[in-house]
Amino acid sequence: MVAIPSGVWAVFGSPGAFTAELARAEIPHELCEDLAGTGLERYDAVLVLADGGADPVRLDDAAAGALTAWLQAGGTAYVEYAVDGAGLLPAAVGPVRDVRFDRIFGAASLSLGLEPLSILDPRSAKMLPVGRPVDATELLTYGKVAGTHRALFGPPEESWPALLELPVGTGRLLYASTALSCWEHGRYRPALRWRALIQGVLGSLSGRLPRETIEVFTEPRVWVASGEPVRLVVRSSTPPESDLPLTAEEPGRYVSEPMILPDGDHSFEIGDTSAVLTVGPRAERYRRMVDRGIDWFHRAGLFFGAPDGSAGVAEGLSGELGPDGRPQIRPVHRGDGYVQVAYAFGQYAQLTGQPGHALIAGNLMAVVEDRMQLTDLNPLYGSFEPRGPRTDLTGTNNLFADDNGWMSLFALLTGRTLSGLRGIESLLRTANTALGLQPDPWRTPSTMLVQGWDELARTPIENGLDLSSHWQSSALSAYLVGYGTTGDPRYLDVACRGLDHQAAAFPRTRLETSRTCEAIRFILPLAGGYHYTGNPLYLETLRKIGRYLASKQDSNGGFVEWDGKCPASNEAYGVDEAAIFAANGDRVTDQLYASGFAALSLPIAHRVTGEAMFGDLATGILDYLSRIQINDGEPRLDGTWMRAFDLDAWEYYGSNADVGWGPYCVETGWSHAPTLIGAMLQLTGADFFPPVTSAPEPVATVRAEFAAIAAGQWTEPTLQRRADGAIIRTQGGVATVLGGLIAAGPPVWVDNPADGTVEVYARGADGHLHHSYLDRRLGQGRWQQVGELRIADDPSVVYNPGAMEVEVYALGTDGLIHHTSMIDVRGGHTPWEPVGDLRFTASPAVRYDEELRTVRLTARCTAGRERRTIKANRWHVPWQDHSTWITA
Repeated sequence: MVAIPSGVWAVFGSPGAFTAELARAEIPHELCEDLAGTGLERYDAVLVLADGGADPVRLDDAAAGALTAWLQAGGTAYVEYAVDGAGLLPAAVGPVRDVRFDRIFGAASLSLGLEPLSILDPRSAKMLPVGRPVDATELLTYGKVAGTHRALFGPPEESWPALLELPVGTGRLLYASTALSCWEHGRYRPALRWRALIQGVLGSLSGRLPRETIEVFTEPRVWVASGEPVRLVVRSSTPPESDLPLTAEEPGRYVSEPMILPDGDHSFEIGDTSAVLTVGPRAERYRRMVDRGIDWFHRAGLFFGAPDGSAGVAEGLSGELGPDGRPQIRPVHRGDGYVQVAYAFGQYAQLTGQPGHALIAGNLMAVVEDRMQLTDLNPLYGSFEPRGPRTDLTGTNNLFADDNGWMSLFALLTGRTLSGLRGIESLLRTANTALGLQPDPWRTPSTMLVQGWDELARTPIENGLDLSSHWQSSALSAYLVGYGTTGDPRYLDVACRGLDHQAAAFPRTRLETSRTCEAIRFILPLAGGYHYTGNPLYLETLRKIGRYLASKQDSNGGFVEWDGKCPASNEAYGVDEAAIFAANGDRVTDQLYASGFAALSLPIAHRVTGEAMFGDLATGILDYLSRIQINDGEPRLDGTWMRAFDLDAWEYYGSNADVGWGPYCVETGWSHAPTLIGAMLQLTGADFFPPVTSAPEPVATVRAEFAAIAAGQWTEPTLQRRADGAIIRTQGGVATVLGGLIAAGPPVWVDNPADGTVEVYARGADGHLHHSYLDRRLGQGRWQQVGELRIADDPSVVYNPGAMEVEVYALGTDGLIHHTSMIDVRGGHTPWEPVGDLRFTASPAVRYDEELRTVRLTARCTAGRERRTIKANRWHVPWQDHSTWITA
């Protein structure tokens, strides 16, 4: 921006983007505090900036009066995110809005250096809906608009002013209903457009618009491999002055001839703008990318609890920003992310020889195996709970086929053979019998329980409707890894049936997000299928995908999104999962659903086929990801990748239409971990699909488990407390963690024939009694605290057939023995009641007395005597000495 001749400007509020641009423009300015007490007549312009808080700045009557008088006398001012009681500022017409899908776009009369209807994305901002005075000019508007760079469908039906120009006497007031000055702190995008807006506001206040900012960069950007050519590119409305000869390639774009540069850092300067390029070996670049990507997990604080993976890893970053401007950790336990991260750490341990990384990998997989696989003896058996440790049926998420495919696949690749085979067997039994594909891949647990394996396998798949690689590819890949691990031909057969059907229909498929994503997600199972069978159909389909991706690959290596699930109107914006571009031609790449999986799959396709096309594509996407790996002072971002990257703006930005995973989210799995895995496969040349090994024993074990469940067989459980306090349930030889309770003592359990359940009790580390259950059809229940009683010993339980209830006894910290009854699973427990007023040293021994047809208790009191009592109806008879006990 050129210097604008001006006197001194007054700035009130927190310094931000405006003061930075004032300094760049060499406009003298002073930071002031008291608007009412400052002599405004000494200044050429006034800026009143927000303080970064959640609530609008309030101008008191004195401040509003001083500003009004100054404006009426011919002054100019900019005021943002503020209210007053004097009527100077536009009146609010509603409460402050938390911006998630609202965006700012230019009005037709815009004169701030931006194109009409161009979009600015104010991430996690606060906006105050205000009315539009009749004499005001609306320069910027905010509302829900579909589009990436421009509002494709024009203004929405509902919108509010974002920036107004109002005449006040002989002066002018620019009023913003949000804090435009916070764009850098809030990481608003796209940055070049926001900077142009700030410069335009300053230019409008001074009466002169700034000169266009020149862009200087290399092509490829950021880094290039040793010995490869590079060009200098300048975007400018006028021919730039340069030491290198530049040619106008198209209007506003000037390029140099290709150059081969020596290894090292190179700087190119055009005026006061510069670009830096690093030249060096590709292997060093990839290794640096992997090192930074692994360090990111620790730097960003993504491990729950200890940083060794034993408590799991967060899903990633939500894309929303906190009040401090920091990205927010998304504290979701995603099983598919766990296994991908575990595999990445395991590969990194082999690459570096550092055992600590292998420990993290093993701990993450232990969490998946112990706490996420469903082992209830019903049609859910073998599936993985994809969103955290399993609880009861009501707490189980949809059993997504794609998540279960990833978890099964990486369980096998990390040596958890039985867990992986159980996952595969559950997918096999729900696959369509004829096609080998998963019907209703986002199925609910209740659907699986009601329909059962046989009916699910007969569910028809309409031709072409559910051929989405997004949903099917991981299960197909898991079958193939299962075949390589065990040699069982059933796994290869179902995989080939699915691949044959999908390959025959390709590229006709349902688009989950985009055609680019669907093509990329199909590579891995095709490569595996070709590896094990040599089927020419799979190779030719791979070649089709390769040619398609080559047509969409940018000079920097990224694959541009195409044919997307994009909002077809402003009303459809932000209401469903969607692509991160708005129309073909938006040069945006998707790191969540495409780039990371391309980085993983293309090196495998190259290794399997040996064809140069796949090697070039793999090198291109890995080069690209190394170029856009975030280099930021924010530790939660430094070293990772966000979902949407705009190739033209060269920054993370895209259409924010996706209701769950917007352009600024980060996934530890799906995006980050697959990228690292692909880079390490490229560095080491290692195989991904294992060689075929004959291992019939684990297959027979798992098939026998499923056959027993299908036959309706029930195996009585045993339970024990592990050293870490977890309760381990063993049933049919399979040991898993029963819920999330940390117990202080061993569990006790009893059959409850009235409800068809096994009731489980344990003393928690919190000093309370906790209860769970195993339902013979619905599976395990969640742990629930039984009342507020604090207990000093492990409980005693017995089933009372006369009353058809479970009787529970425990020693309280008050020394009394207390009793509760469980009427039924859903009815809960009766309140705790003391059994008499004697004090005891331990919980009683209890049994059901068939002769008396009641419950008998025996316990030793603090005096050392053995005492006995029985339950008579609801009450207990007084405690008696053993010597006077009467049995009839």
